[in-house]
Amino acid sequence: MIVRDKCLILHMPKTGGVFIRMLLERRYNDAILLPSGADFAEPSAAWEQHHSIDDVPGEYRDLPAVGFVRNPWDWYVSWYHFFSTYPYEPPHFMSVSAGKTLEFSEFMERIYSYPEDSEEYIDNSFSAKFYHIFGTSEHEPRNSNIETGRFETIHDDLRRFLARVGFDQETLDEIGGFQRINNSRHGHYSTYYSDTLAEQVYEHNRPIIEEFGYTFESK
Repeated sequence: MIVRDKCLILHMPKTGGVFIRMLLERRYNDAILLPSGADFAEPSAAWEQHHSIDDVPGEYRDLPAVGFVRNPWDWYVSWYHFFSTYPYEPPHFMSVSAGKTLEFSEFMERIYSYPEDSEEYIDNSFSAKFYHIFGTSEHEPRNSNIETGRFETIHDDLRRFLARVGFDQETLDEIGGFQRINNSRHGHYSTYYSDTLAEQVYEHNRPIIEEFGYTFESK
């Protein structure tokens, strides 16, 4: 999401991007664009908002940017429940979930049964999505223009970033009272994992987990 002359917001799925968009649209609607040039009133907008930094047109590429990361164990539970309970049928999810018929543990086992270069794995992988959105890989340093906030502290991290890039005080004050939107409905993420499955998530997302200090927390 491009806020003209101010910043870029990179929207990794299930990390609070809809919350940020709704907040900013209320105050900067005409100044907000997708990298494709579309605005959020167009039908294609929902599928274009998870763009990579590499999709951003050159004239905006040097703007300060922020994206958010999330505890991977929590992210997978949110990802699964969002698509399982909402009326969307994206091919990547439908294939791995056997048409939304699999329980969470079965769904996860199927993700990890695919080769890591397969579409089924890439389209449902936390780390693959993170590296795509941020335009990097586990072997490359990220763009120094991109600040990485945490979903778990999104209000504070977003306020700090927007203050740094020059947003007005009224917008900053509104962040604290703005609620997260598009939440998935599920219990604490730890209740969905066996020890073996939790370890698999660690192994497949180890660089991000270790960089951001995430741990598997029991309820």
